[in-house]
Amino acid sequence: MMAVNGVNLSQYTSKALIAFLLLYLSDINFTDATTTSTVFTIDYRLGTNLDDGDIELSRFSVSTQTRFQLNRDWTAQLDARAEFAEDDVGLGSINAYSSANRPLIDNNSTRVEFERAFIQWRKRAHSVTLGKQVTPWGVLDGVQITDRFDPVRRRDFVFTDVRPDRIARWGGRWRNQVGKFKLDASLALDGTVSQQAELGALFFNTSTRFTGGVNVANIPIEINTQNRTSGLDQSTFGVRVTYPLGQGDLSLLSFRGPDTDPILAIENKPSINQPIVVELRFKRRTLLGASYDVTLGETVVRGEVAYIPDQHVNIIGNTLLQSGDVRRLLVGFGIDWNAPAQWFVNAQLAIDYIDDLGSTLVRPTTDTIVTLRAQRLFSNGRLLFKGELLGTLNEQDGVLRPELAYEYTDRLKLRTGIDWLFGDENGQFGQFKDNSRIWFAASYTF
Repeated sequence: MMAVNGVNLSQYTSKALIAFLLLYLSDINFTDATTTSTVFTIDYRLGTNLDDGDIELSRFSVSTQTRFQLNRDWTAQLDARAEFAEDDVGLGSINAYSSANRPLIDNNSTRVEFERAFIQWRKRAHSVTLGKQVTPWGVLDGVQITDRFDPVRRRDFVFTDVRPDRIARWGGRWRNQVGKFKLDASLALDGTVSQQAELGALFFNTSTRFTGGVNVANIPIEINTQNRTSGLDQSTFGVRVTYPLGQGDLSLLSFRGPDTDPILAIENKPSINQPIVVELRFKRRTLLGASYDVTLGETVVRGEVAYIPDQHVNIIGNTLLQSGDVRRLLVGFGIDWNAPAQWFVNAQLAIDYIDDLGSTLVRPTTDTIVTLRAQRLFSNGRLLFKGELLGTLNEQDGVLRPELAYEYTDRLKLRTGIDWLFGDENGQFGQFKDNSRIWFAASYTF
């Protein structure tokens, strides 16, 4: 179990923030009648290991999304989720959450939290959003090139309905249009960073590229997390400008804040028969990026590039878990194609290059990642077949994911699929190849 640094104020701080939002709503002068719409979703997921048939995933969740149309200019949204699990995947560690962002209820098998809680003023192209929200910058499908403003959940590896599975943070966002320019500025006053799987959970990273070069399968470790707070010192601020270019849109963006993924550092001097105490640290970094997407008939072409001049990474040195600053360049391309016979095809290529500046990295200098997805509707749109391949060319590992989804009624949806992982046991995907599974899911919305 990961240790938590600092005092846990989640039950008090989160409730106070929600109460403040509700009080603020009550003070607005509404000229029109307030309308409210709420959607409930009940979801159950079951996964069994392909090799031995053991049940490794069993998770039940209830989520709500409530939208308030306060008047012509004001809206608000409040999303909540309760999860219950007794399995090998778990609900993920919350040690990297700020106190303001912690769940209202959290234990080994139960978690209740507000996922979104914000109020928005909008008039024509001008809007201001305050509260717990996300900032989805990027045009590729689940491949994070410029889309690194928000932290994400990593407890389920890549096996989420939406990729990346963003974690909302408290802050403000301003958007406007001046002439042909679309302006977007976002400030997250919340030090929450990406969620990791619990130590020992099914999708806890054991590949040495993620553990600072330490073989955690053979060396006992304890993990602490750098204290996360809500304030300017751990805030993230960014600006994006979008302009129509040709038949598409060109966006330029920049943001600075704590890296949402950690480096590892030694907290104690290792001794015989004692575990190594490791701290997850989240150094500040700057990202400069650009994206472009254009529609050409039945095809959509997308591209992104991001440069991080001060990326902090673990390196190999004379002692365990050394780190240093490097330069990082990420480039990605994607194509969406409405193919014949009602097929939809998506293909993407991403290159992640690190200029090591003379250091010896614990990961490859260049990662080349590919994704391929094909899907088609059958039975008058009720049955969806989807096949997906995710993998790395340099490490030659990946996952193949065939899936069937059937809308039994407009409210009840049934899904089943296989997550077949392959590759070297020290690769990004191959580290989890023993966790290949067949899974089932049922969701009811009302």
